[in-house]
Amino acid sequence: MQGLLKRKSWELAIISGSMIGLSFPPFKLGFLAWIGLVPLIKTIIIEKPLQNAWSGFIAGFFMNLLALHWLSFNIGAPKPFAIISLLSAAIYLALFWSFFCFVFSSIQSISGKGLLIMPSLWVVMEFIMSIGPLGFPWVSLATTQVDYLPIIQVVEWTGIYGISFWVVTVNVILYGLINSHRSNRIPIFNTLLFTIVSIWLLGYLRLATLSNQNDNKQIKVSITQPNVGPHDKWEIKKRNWVFSRLDSLYMLASEMEPDVIIWPEAATPAFLTKNHSQLLKVRRNIRQSGIPLLTGTIDWSMDSNSRSYFNSVALIGEEGEIPIYHKNQLVPIGEFNPFARQLPSSQELNLGNYTRGKEKTIFKIKESYFASIVCFESVFPRIVRKLTNIGAQFLVIVVNDGWYGNSAELYQHEAIARFRAIEHRYPVIRSANTGISAIIDRSGQEIKTLGIGETGVITASIVPFDGDTFYGRYGDWIVTVSLLSLLIISFNGWRKGSL
Repeated sequence: MQGLLKRKSWELAIISGSMIGLSFPPFKLGFLAWIGLVPLIKTIIIEKPLQNAWSGFIAGFFMNLLALHWLSFNIGAPKPFAIISLLSAAIYLALFWSFFCFVFSSIQSISGKGLLIMPSLWVVMEFIMSIGPLGFPWVSLATTQVDYLPIIQVVEWTGIYGISFWVVTVNVILYGLINSHRSNRIPIFNTLLFTIVSIWLLGYLRLATLSNQNDNKQIKVSITQPNVGPHDKWEIKKRNWVFSRLDSLYMLASEMEPDVIIWPEAATPAFLTKNHSQLLKVRRNIRQSGIPLLTGTIDWSMDSNSRSYFNSVALIGEEGEIPIYHKNQLVPIGEFNPFARQLPSSQELNLGNYTRGKEKTIFKIKESYFASIVCFESVFPRIVRKLTNIGAQFLVIVVNDGWYGNSAELYQHEAIARFRAIEHRYPVIRSANTGISAIIDRSGQEIKTLGIGETGVITASIVPFDGDTFYGRYGDWIVTVSLLSLLIISFNGWRKGSL
């Protein structure tokens, strides 16, 4: 490692970015994140702020290029545009790394407290990266640890930012160990060992004490995975075939006698709640089986003589009103145009025409309440937390990842859903058009799955959770604590350094 750290700054930045990028699913190399920041720390601890901002940009660019390489596989866009979208995302997200390194270097040069505040600074940076219409918490360091079930149990208390704080802390201690005098290495090594072992032991202990509650309130759910290609769905010649496949999967699922059957995101090639003939056919099946259907569907509404389109989820019963949820967090340059106001001419590029939903909807099955969100929303902890705090006892995610074939996107997206289960200690049900569909228990473990490219139904009984967790009550408290500690330590260090 010492020899590796003697390389030039830009080489160290590339090494760091590459190691972190490779630590994301599906490669199961999460341990690389424990050491991945060390080369970057080596360069930003000694160089000037502007040089470090550039090093941070290089590291962030290579990290996001590797972690998000699947953006170039988007079959819904011409290949050149897909590659441009990957490069644009990598450049945009690299700016946050650049900001992080610049601030770290500035604090280090003024106060000498850079390493002490590094985990807190990283948490603040990740939180900023997650907010706003361009928010993207997908590439949080927490995602790199999702295959280590004991480690990720702490999100029940800290949310995903607690995992990120821990990963950066391990890197800082390891850097200190490598650069310490031989006489100081044993206590630093013991600190590193304690930091790693303690989180594993805590996770194992929590897993051992978890138990299902209120087993008499079980809900039996059936997930369908139609495996219909995104382009096939909208071909006029295949409309009847799509509906036929969905109907057959519904009837197959009904044989399991579940309490609810679930279709994935935008399952039908129609505005199902507005298309009375298709809705009548669906309700005919529902009346025959007595089992309600939760389905992803596109929807519209009229407002001031204009029509707004939504990506939605609807719970359809035998008759009566249909409760519906409109997606609150849209995909930039896919479902909406983030540049519409600043660049009106960009509307001609058709970068997305959906409207952001504003209502929070809670659905009811038997005596239990649940929330349902759409695809990309599942990577935002705060969206799920808001729905949970108004009564959701389990979560359903409807997804269409078919745009990315069998790439890493499908594995990463499904893996992130496990965090939502642990944060609120309730079941998460994920219905995906082409995979990966899964039923995830409150420990974050998959009970049943349907893989990529499979067609079928999975059924399992889940236990809704009507309590709350520390994270559910207090949210991203660790971000507030990190920001306060960052300000206090930086100020004290600056004051002492200026005397």
